[in-house]
Amino acid sequence: MKGIFPLLFLLVSTLCHALPASIGDELKQEGLPASHVSIYAREVSAPGALLSWNAEKAMQPASTMKLLTSYAALSLLGPAHRWETGAFGEIENGRTIGPLYIRGSGDPDLKVEDLWLFVQDLRSRGLSEIGDGLVLDRSRFSVQQSDPGRFDGKPYRPYNVIPDALLANFDSITLKFVPVGSRIELIPFPGLASLSVSNGISPSRGSCAGWEDEIATSISGNGKKASLGLSGNYPADCGEKEESYALYDHSEYFYQLFSDLWKKSGGTLSGGWKEGKVPQELKRIASAQSRPLASVIVDMNKFSNNVMARQIFLSIGAIDADPATVASARLKIASWLHSRGLDFPELVVDNGSGLSRVASISARHMGELLIDAWKSPVMPQFFASLPIAGVDGTMKKRLVGSAVEGHAWIKTGSLENVRAIAGILQAKSGKRYVVVCFIQDSHPAGAKPFEDFLLKWLDEK
Repeated sequence: MKGIFPLLFLLVSTLCHALPASIGDELKQEGLPASHVSIYAREVSAPGALLSWNAEKAMQPASTMKLLTSYAALSLLGPAHRWETGAFGEIENGRTIGPLYIRGSGDPDLKVEDLWLFVQDLRSRGLSEIGDGLVLDRSRFSVQQSDPGRFDGKPYRPYNVIPDALLANFDSITLKFVPVGSRIELIPFPGLASLSVSNGISPSRGSCAGWEDEIATSISGNGKKASLGLSGNYPADCGEKEESYALYDHSEYFYQLFSDLWKKSGGTLSGGWKEGKVPQELKRIASAQSRPLASVIVDMNKFSNNVMARQIFLSIGAIDADPATVASARLKIASWLHSRGLDFPELVVDNGSGLSRVASISARHMGELLIDAWKSPVMPQFFASLPIAGVDGTMKKRLVGSAVEGHAWIKTGSLENVRAIAGILQAKSGKRYVVVCFIQDSHPAGAKPFEDFLLKWLDEK
């Protein structure tokens, strides 16, 4: 009898590493070579995988890398962690003595409305006149300056914004396309005084699918002023749509936005801006606190926000380093993984967002990360941040009407020639499975149908 157990183990192991015929057939139907696909599926309480195919191979994870950033941040910073943007200075007779200092801590979610409340807080302290300008303290992060368009040649896309300790509103202008009678109005928000918009959009009829491709964009500026010109056709039946653009440098954008809100509140501001550190002797006179991390990562993961991920990644690096760097963030995450017995030799963490051609991890190790997260104290906050199949986020329109709808929490990822999913599924049997699928192929058009097929297949187990 002793010899039976090793044979059984070998048989089970062999079956796990074989590709089921139905999955192989589906790959062929979608035109995806099996060698270009990695899959790892495992029941959360099981000692081994239900399905493991090319699972040891290092692959580009695209935005599923945000799962590592999320889990590390929840564990190391804590679900209740908040970022603070502070104002420092002295007020006398409603006026600052010297400049007003504003210091950022890397808030990934500082929006226009948060800055408005920040301004109101300052006004409530009796401040009405800032006579010597602003000093912006961005020193919490040390990020090597690089071309924001280096990744894909699109420097004005908000997802390419470089992280910053004093990031506001993702450094972006949102342009709303509004059909009004026989014309299309373009409404920028926030409507900064230094921004000019040239409207060459004509209304048209037709499908809304791919409407963005019909718009030609020209952008110019000198850092302090920006000009945005648009031309082309916009299908009037689309109703209102939005596109966002990153047009300013970090400090200039923050100053312009703060200045606009400050003047609208009735305050006066002169003296411009410069960068510097808050003197130690100055007292904080107002602050804006972010939402808790557990809430922030919901937006980050549901909608795959790269800028948020990079801000959170650097915030991990700020735990033991001042200023935080990409290197300190990588080191902290590597140390944390090792402390949990998760040693992934093929893992390469670039910037924490997955918007990278350098980042890599195997499907098996991504699956083991998810198993570890399932058993951790931050499990509820972590998995609640993932898109739900057929319900919300990047999975809202997928698997609608299927048995998987509402029963799978899946982070998606997409780069040119790369598609990925990773998350957890509750099958019809009541069992919960971690599932990871990475696809690297020059023609990945069939990736989504295959991923959906894989989730349906797993649902039957």
